Amino acid sequence: MHLTARRFVCIVVHCRRKIFAERFGDGVIRPMARRTARLETLVYHLALALGGRSAARFADRLGLPVSNDTLLRTVRRYDRPPPSPPSVIGIDDWAWRRNYRYGTIICDLERRKTIALLPDPEPSTAKAWLVEQPQIEIVA
Repeated sequence: MHLTARRFVCIVVHCRRKIFAERFGDGVIRPMARRTARLETLVYHLALALGGRSAARFADRLGLPVSNDTLLRTVRRYDRPPPSPPSVIGIDDWAWRRNYRYGTIICDLERRKTIALLPDPEPSTAKAWLVEQPQIEIVA
């Protein structure tokens, strides 16, 4: 199934965008999306029920050719809980370019993720960042 969007040409001389595409509501299709919202929901539920390869085979039989990687990516996109603020962090310096430019890296030690890259190794910059993060209990 294909969805056709009309294209419009702007006749204003100073307009930076010369061609405009018709927009649909978010209930139909999001901007720049490749699938409608209904099809996206179907792909999501197929991936949840059957997993990667088996869902891809079943979707192909239904006439919805979609890869197993796309199915898994769809599940990951919608099942992310909002990240909780870090309480245990590690701070260290690191080189943007060795012997020329150094910065500060801040990592969440519980989740093993990088939180922030500060532009310089100065303690005042790290202190200003820590003031904005009242939930931090331990700094290593």
